[in-house]
Amino acid sequence: MRYSDAIALAVATAMIVPSANAQVQDDEDSHHEIDQIIVTVAPLSRTVEELAQPTTILRGEELAQKQSTSIGEMLSQEPGLSSTYFGPVSSRPVIRGQYGERVRVLSNGLDSLDASALSEDHQTTVDGLLADRVEIIRGPATLLYGSAAAGGLVNVVDTRFIEQELDKPFSGGVALGADTAMGKRDAAVRSQFGSGPLAFSFDYFTRSTDNIEIPGFAESAILRALEEEERHEEEEEEEYGTVENTDSETSGGAFGLSYVGDRGFFGVSFSRFNSKYGIPGHHHHHEEDHEEHAEHEEEHHGEEESVRVDLEQRRVDLKGALDLTGSVFNRIQFRGAVNDYTHTELEGDEIGTVFDVQGMDSRLELRHMELGGFEGAIGMQYKRVEFAAVGDEAFVPGSDTKRVSLFMFEEYRLNDNLVLQGSARLEGQSIEGASLGQLYDDNAFGASVGAVWRPAQDIRISTSLAMTERHPSTAELYADGPHIAAQRYERGSVALGDGILDLEESTNLDLSVHGDMGSIEWSVTGFVNSVDSYILLQPTELELDEMQVYDYGQADVQFTGIEAEALVELWDSSASHLHLSVFTDLVNAEEDTSGAYLPRIPPARFGLGLHGGWNRLNASLDATFAADQDDVAENELATDGYTLLNLSLSYTFADPDVYVFIRGSNLLDEEIRQHTSPLKDIVPLPGRSLQAGLRFEF
Repeated sequence: MRYSDAIALAVATAMIVPSANAQVQDDEDSHHEIDQIIVTVAPLSRTVEELAQPTTILRGEELAQKQSTSIGEMLSQEPGLSSTYFGPVSSRPVIRGQYGERVRVLSNGLDSLDASALSEDHQTTVDGLLADRVEIIRGPATLLYGSAAAGGLVNVVDTRFIEQELDKPFSGGVALGADTAMGKRDAAVRSQFGSGPLAFSFDYFTRSTDNIEIPGFAESAILRALEEEERHEEEEEEEYGTVENTDSETSGGAFGLSYVGDRGFFGVSFSRFNSKYGIPGHHHHHEEDHEEHAEHEEEHHGEEESVRVDLEQRRVDLKGALDLTGSVFNRIQFRGAVNDYTHTELEGDEIGTVFDVQGMDSRLELRHMELGGFEGAIGMQYKRVEFAAVGDEAFVPGSDTKRVSLFMFEEYRLNDNLVLQGSARLEGQSIEGASLGQLYDDNAFGASVGAVWRPAQDIRISTSLAMTERHPSTAELYADGPHIAAQRYERGSVALGDGILDLEESTNLDLSVHGDMGSIEWSVTGFVNSVDSYILLQPTELELDEMQVYDYGQADVQFTGIEAEALVELWDSSASHLHLSVFTDLVNAEEDTSGAYLPRIPPARFGLGLHGGWNRLNASLDATFAADQDDVAENELATDGYTLLNLSLSYTFADPDVYVFIRGSNLLDEEIRQHTSPLKDIVPLPGRSLQAGLRFEF
């Protein structure tokens, strides 16, 4: 890690001594009070219902029951979201059919600074087990968090930074969990302690999983039918009942120190994240095996080396805020992080590929007082990532990427029922590297306008129109080699001799209507995202290194979709309640000229749930119905629909504060395949499982 960068960040913020954002308080029923929670990724202290862009917050019991082995799987059943499922730990969120570099995963408002966006088999180092809450922004978040957030963002907020004096000298929590289908066992502890202006935080978690259990064959029926003749000739044994090389061991933790004053706070956190896991469907032959393959195929078939990953991250985070007086600006906020990340892929006992990321991300925001009816903030963000890869899967050359951004957010309140919001961002990006051939240096600009209108007390309408530009990534420009995990050979535009790709130009319109009529609360959101020069990874008829060649190119595309939710109170009294929840989501993505479907777009879904509570006992039954996905891209197989049925029971003890739950997932033992996963045809989701968990707060 560059400790000089850490020192530079500390010096830059040494004068910041702060005050806290409004903190989330526990409530008895988060379904009714979730709109009152402050969204930390917003420049101003605003709640979900005060933002023009579709935003969701998970916390409390809902977050506890959705805990999984990755942030992608934890959120995959939320409306508008899916996952890149590459096994139980390598899974990132998919938002409205967009993934990878277009979806940002943040930790306390800063980038994860890992290599997970580069390839779906790379685990993200942001974990939900220690999360206090998770914030989801659907649609472009580029104006506040950079052009890479073109599809949306997920921000995981923990308790490592203490922003106000503690109510008691020592507090914390313990969590335990288990899952039968994955053999998952996890435990976590977190605490805050101190008195007066000095406060400390500590957290730690550990998790292990076995090979996942599945209800049938690892390969889908569609793929098995296509390969039936070849399989018969080779008499290859098929995986059934379990998926090999999907076990894992993960741990992490942090220690933090905060100084809290009358006008603000300043905190520092030191964290680490370690993981060892297998990559399913990812094997290598030794070089000598390839040379004698034709003669000794059967002899060496059993000697394929499973690929495993040994991942380490060390990170230092800083955060501070200071309330100002006597100036136009009334608050200054700062966040910064430096990172040392190493990801080693092991082929048996031998090192195959090593990925190294040395990263830095920092934000400075200045809020100003109300001026002529306008309230807002201006800010600057600086991010630098030095990336290097050496080995068999080093399909992207080393690079040094720098981004410098200026942004602003303004709000104008016309009256109590109508608020206008606007934002803009100018972002310069440069990519340098000794082996790149052609360097990148360009600016991207974006702007948006939005409104939140209450035509009636129980109706809220919010809309936003964003016009943004997105920089191409290093892979899209410079990839040139076998991407073994995805079983394809990738070539970027510079490697093809096509030069630098154009900026993506996106026009995105969101319209949401939310109603709260006492016993019925509902929302409907529609969106249209039209993107010129959208960067696509397109298949060709060529083969290199026994893999099909995919080239990065550009086309005009359009995403359209809808997300809807409703909660109906069937019974509500002081001691008990019963409510019905329903949701649906769908997204369609096509190229404008050819009408071709884009790859890995999630199917339409419909879900319903019944939740009841009596005193401290709660029970819920929920079902999600996914349609077949037949609208597929070239060389992409269709995916069958499924029904996901879950049942859970929970109980909350008053003293001590203990919450326990038991949950049955995929009770019908369905074969479920995420169409958004590159491994959908060879690795399904786990089958029927029993999950149990405990939360103890003290």
